[in-house]
Amino acid sequence: MDFPDVFRPNIARLRERKDRDGLVRALDYQRDAAVRRGAVKALGEAAEPTLLGPLVKALGDADPGVRYEAVESLVHLKDPRAVEPLAERLLDTDHDVRFAAAWALGEIRDPRATGSLVAALRDENWRVRTEALLALSKIGDPGTMPALVGALGDEYWRVRTEAARALGLLADPGVEGPLIAALGDENWRVRREVVKALGSLGREGSLDPLVRAIGDPDENVRREAAAALESMGPRAVAPLARAIRGDAREGRREAARALGRIRDPSAIEVLIPLLQDQDAQVRDEALLALGRMGGSALKPLARAMKEKAFSEVTGTGKQP
Repeated sequence: MDFPDVFRPNIARLRERKDRDGLVRALDYQRDAAVRRGAVKALGEAAEPTLLGPLVKALGDADPGVRYEAVESLVHLKDPRAVEPLAERLLDTDHDVRFAAAWALGEIRDPRATGSLVAALRDENWRVRTEALLALSKIGDPGTMPALVGALGDEYWRVRTEAARALGLLADPGVEGPLIAALGDENWRVRREVVKALGSLGREGSLDPLVRAIGDPDENVRREAAAALESMGPRAVAPLARAIRGDAREGRREAARALGRIRDPSAIEVLIPLLQDQDAQVRDEALLALGRMGGSALKPLARAMKEKAFSEVTGTGKQP
């Protein structure tokens, strides 16, 4: 015959009564890990600095679920003293706990965690590596650049994508070269994030690589490259003009769209020949781009129509 456990802590009642001492005592109830998990969660909700010690102690619980809850609860305290014990959890035997520890350190954003997070980039679990990259990007320590660059060569595309994003946020001129090299990544999601990062850097050396990315096989990468070049303004007109003369119709189309959004009058003479492009979508984008130029495009367009005897400039959208 089973007898009720009269000593089992009632976590719901203790939470309702805000009995912090009772919840702390419940952390020592070894007969049921669910009780300890509930106690840790309730203590985290209280978010009182005096609870740091009991929650840190819970990081060493035998049950990984308790340790996971302890990590999350420590974030609520926003206490810098939690950084070191949280960093130690990056070596936990349970990958979910390691993942939570990386997340927590990213939320706290204390530079003291940098070394442990860099080491976590070698974790066997890709989710831990990705979360460590995200945490490092939030901390923003320039000294982590070599480690972030190294993560561009990770075996899993999600990690490489997060590495590209982190390097873009770091905004260090030294990351330009490794990012340009990563434009050759086999995964389009990585290439798209690399393009975003190069666009955020906005450096002259990225112009031609971004123009080449306009001809990427993937539409998402092409659109992102065009947006990145657009954000660079008139500086991108000359490189985009070279893309317009290329063989790839997708590149010509995206280049025309980007030039229209930049609205620099110097692009008018480049756009006019596209009105006779063999591809209807390219012609459409060229006409729209010239329309965005406003009145400044009227005279050059009229002159071109007269000199080159354009027979059907307005007939865009139809294949010849």
